[in-house]
Amino acid sequence: MTKTELMTAMQAHRLVAVIRSSTAEEALATARAVGEAGIWFVEVTFTVPGAAEVIRTLAGEGEVHVGAGTVLSEEQARTGIEAGARFIVSPSLELDLVPLCREAGVASIPAGATPTEIVRALRSGADLVKIFPADCVGGPHFIRQMLGPFPDARFMVSGGVNKDNVAEYAALGVTGIVLGSAFLADVLAREGHAGLVAKAREFVDLLS
Repeated sequence: MTKTELMTAMQAHRLVAVIRSSTAEEALATARAVGEAGIWFVEVTFTVPGAAEVIRTLAGEGEVHVGAGTVLSEEQARTGIEAGARFIVSPSLELDLVPLCREAGVASIPAGATPTEIVRALRSGADLVKIFPADCVGGPHFIRQMLGPFPDARFMVSGGVNKDNVAEYAALGVTGIVLGSAFLADVLAREGHAGLVAKAREFVDLLS
């Protein structure tokens, strides 16, 4: 799948599950559960122990499109890409990673939370701009305001996504809507595999 095809698929399906687990085993279990629920995209953060191997395993299984998250250096980006990550996500404006991703044919998603950061990311050639933390800067209202001056911008939102606002984000045209790691980990711990599949599927159904 090319980068363009990947972005088209994310625009169609929207949900991205972020995995920030304390063990590699938990990360794999979370990814497989959300994949079973119908979520196509999984972001494995570099805070997960053995993150590169988790990415490699999931990429090899081919059940979800896997990306690397919390990428803060070129070394981490290269490691993620070599492991099979198809998109690279940062929590900050890591513009130096954009050309590296372009050369590798993977999507680059730096983060911003102000108009200035958004326009810098767009001018750098980033594939998406991650609005983080979305709930702290105004949620859907912030996205609506930013689409005024930046009508062609494509966004990922992370922070505070829930069943009350996920459809609104989709209606605004947000490409990637992130289900947070804390929510996923809590459901898996309390309700196990079947419970996480059921809860994740509720979000899928809201966007169907």
